[in-house]
Amino acid sequence: MNSPNDRLHTPIFVKSGDEMPLPEEPPVFHLITRDGLFRCRNHPFFRSSVRVDEFPSELAAHRPYLKLRYPKLPRKLLEQIVGFFSIVGRRHGAEAAVLLAWDRTAEEIVPIVPEQTGIVGRDWHGDPFPMELLYEIPPLPPQWTLIGDLHSHVDGPAYASTQDKSDEEYRPGLHLVVGRLRFEPPEFHCEVTVDGARFTIPDLGMVSAGYDRRREREVPVEWLDKLTVKSWSTSAATNVYQPVQRTNREVQDAVIVEDSERSKANGENRGDEVATMTAPWQVPIAPNGSTPDPS
Repeated sequence: MNSPNDRLHTPIFVKSGDEMPLPEEPPVFHLITRDGLFRCRNHPFFRSSVRVDEFPSELAAHRPYLKLRYPKLPRKLLEQIVGFFSIVGRRHGAEAAVLLAWDRTAEEIVPIVPEQTGIVGRDWHGDPFPMELLYEIPPLPPQWTLIGDLHSHVDGPAYASTQDKSDEEYRPGLHLVVGRLRFEPPEFHCEVTVDGARFTIPDLGMVSAGYDRRREREVPVEWLDKLTVKSWSTSAATNVYQPVQRTNREVQDAVIVEDSERSKANGENRGDEVATMTAPWQVPIAPNGSTPDPS
């Protein structure tokens, strides 16, 4: 298939089958294949095909981007989830997680709290601190689609850790981290992954309908029952996980521009924002919610 753009100095063809005959008339052309881009020549003395890394310079430039169309997380639900994280962090010093699914029939976001195990260590004062969170995604009803997740860093900063990035690399969707739980509001950090690429979302309002205060009293008991907390200790060369009892310890490279179009979903505004990845650096969330100038 030839490029429909006649302005190209060097034609571009797509090799869609092993037996597809290659053109014999153009002296030079490019061939897009499963194995990469090739520059091919029909010379009077030979025919050649050489793999190249650079595409024709007459092609237009293009940059990675992400345009958000996720339904916004309802404010009450986000406040309940933060309340859940706060209770778990205060009682155990452990992380916790909530998955988000989209119910296509009811057209609403559904929270899923999977069975999870929080691994905690102990500092010199005997206070627990989070080390790891283990859980598996449970089977979902056919009308539900997994669209994201939230997890806590207890009183640590909200950011995508190396482990978070590894876990989320091929799990497309929203990934929201909640940290600094001793403060109100806590710290939020959101990224979206698509095809292994990460886009940082600098404004919580782009994925949520807002946040006021955590709702600890509205946290369902069944959410708390999904969590098992174990302590980590090292004995010789063996790592031993030991259950711990509840305590009363007190704890607590994207540039985004909003599109003008809006729609309604789940009783809240649905975002329609564009994220342009500017890797390798990422834009931090400024205290006022603005995006710093990358220059």
